[in-house]
Amino acid sequence: MFGSFSVAQTGLNASKYGIEIVGNNIANQNTDGYKKRVSDLNEIGQMGGHITGRGVSFDGVSRVTSQYLYDNYMKENTKTNYYDKLTSMLGNVEKVFVETDTAGLSVDLNKYFTAVEQLRSNPNSQIYKSNLQTQGEALVSNLQRLYSSVEQQQSIEKVELKENVKEVNSILKEIADINGKLENYTDSKNDLLDKRDALELKLSQYVNVDITRDNGYEIKIGGVTAVSNGTFNRELEISYKDTKQIDKFNYIQSNGTVLDSLKYNENGTAKAAYDPNDVIKYTLNNDDNLSVTIQIGEVVNGDWDNDPSTPDTGEAVTMDNLTRALAFKINNDPKLSQYVTARNGDYNDDYLVYPGDNRGLSTDSDKYLRVESNEAGKANEFTGSISVVRYDATNAVQEREALYKNESQSTKAQSDVVLKILEQNVNLSSGSIKAQVDNLSSSSPNNKIQSYLDNLDSLAATLADIYDKYIQIGKSDYIYGENAANDYNGTPMGEIVSVGLFNGTSVKTLAFNKNAVNDLKQEQIDYLATIQWKTDLSFNGKGQNPNEAKATSLTEYYRNTKVNVSSDTQNAKYSKEVQANIAQTIGTTYNKIVKVDKDEEMINLMQLQAAYTANAQIITSIDEMIKVILGLKR
Repeated sequence: MFGSFSVAQTGLNASKYGIEIVGNNIANQNTDGYKKRVSDLNEIGQMGGHITGRGVSFDGVSRVTSQYLYDNYMKENTKTNYYDKLTSMLGNVEKVFVETDTAGLSVDLNKYFTAVEQLRSNPNSQIYKSNLQTQGEALVSNLQRLYSSVEQQQSIEKVELKENVKEVNSILKEIADINGKLENYTDSKNDLLDKRDALELKLSQYVNVDITRDNGYEIKIGGVTAVSNGTFNRELEISYKDTKQIDKFNYIQSNGTVLDSLKYNENGTAKAAYDPNDVIKYTLNNDDNLSVTIQIGEVVNGDWDNDPSTPDTGEAVTMDNLTRALAFKINNDPKLSQYVTARNGDYNDDYLVYPGDNRGLSTDSDKYLRVESNEAGKANEFTGSISVVRYDATNAVQEREALYKNESQSTKAQSDVVLKILEQNVNLSSGSIKAQVDNLSSSSPNNKIQSYLDNLDSLAATLADIYDKYIQIGKSDYIYGENAANDYNGTPMGEIVSVGLFNGTSVKTLAFNKNAVNDLKQEQIDYLATIQWKTDLSFNGKGQNPNEAKATSLTEYYRNTKVNVSSDTQNAKYSKEVQANIAQTIGTTYNKIVKVDKDEEMINLMQLQAAYTANAQIITSIDEMIKVILGLKR
């Protein structure tokens, strides 16, 4: 009988603690991160002859959670924040491209085209010349302003990225501190676990995390350990990686043989030897002011013996030393040498004769022309090309050829943002920081902002090319642009006519030559007037090719760029909405399990009250039974 009394006592205690827990749940119903608590109840183990049981044991308080749903919710939350940040960034860029009926680059292009048409109607009109000068300068200025505004979005994100990384490190430190407390606490840890869960969820907004809770605690970001139990290993750091541009003018044969494109054709056959009348020209950024020429028989000064201790000497240019001579001329030019350095092939130990000689100009033989930017980074990107014109004894053009770098062998200038922990690269797969890093790294295939800048650069390069030079091959037929003219060998050969209205190969290097307007002749203006109607322009930085699949007009090319910006923004917005719905669905399911439901708690309260009353009634009944027994004995 006294055993039954003890059982009822344990039931009273369990009900009392249960009521306290329900009260705490209701009190924290609106507390952020709070997870519903429940009693840990277990039957007291039986001993001896207590076949009816020994009651219930209250072993503590546990949180209600679902680790599986929680981890999946975090993953989907990370993806949602990636698209949210991407949508925000692209939305800001889209605003930059917004135009009205009276303002915008499309309007500037039309005004420029109109100015050309007006001057065509009266080439001697000073008013029309002045208007063309104004519209040409406005076109360049507004294009550069547009480009700068897009770049400004990257600058804004770069500042915000630093703040986000700082926040990530703050979260990681807090989690490590909580882990340290959890290791030392013997009392209830539920409040600390709630705080840690909230921090984990906050962390998942920025980066994708892998969390291990079995046999210790570990957080990995992008596969790199950031927190191990109570140890905050090291902060997430931002580093910047700039890559130099390297142009290689060569061809690679199927057997691996490297051929000098100055001396060999792409099919591996040797080119005809150059004679003293032929002119080979290297040009930087399609700017004649940044160019050098070389001819057979010309004496070129240089460190031909590759001995820095001896004075430079002069050697006559031959087919055997042509490439080295061109490299010397590029390096000796006071303007070109500010931007690039030329070498004879890849400079490594095989080509270096003296320690410290970084020119790589081997004395043995020509390798191929290799031109490298002096400074690393996207800001130091350049466009280099070689033009070859062969003349006969009467100085008539026999053949033209344009040579470009080997795309597969050359290296593009890049500026990348790299995240690191303890010198290990952190490769994110999602999160808002992933969206920022992608759009701040020029080499990232996911960099939407850089693709818009590249499109504007291509527009500027084509604009400068076709308004610079041309060849007239018929009454209304032309070879458009300097690049195509340098490679034209049709009949009639025609003369390359220099207009010189624009030069440059990017938005930043684009310039309008207002003085050239005063020298325009009727036939040149007739050529210029055809450009606005030309719908088969190519924008690949090489010679114009009307058969190119993506050929279009200047106006349409810019319109397509705007459409791409809007399309990318809408796609990101749609992906965000879809991903948010997925995360919300999982989150709702998870919250139904862990969040406090007031109605459910009230039911629990009534059940606990009933249980408490029942146990009290049992004690009362036992008490009465004892009284009866004691009364019988008396």
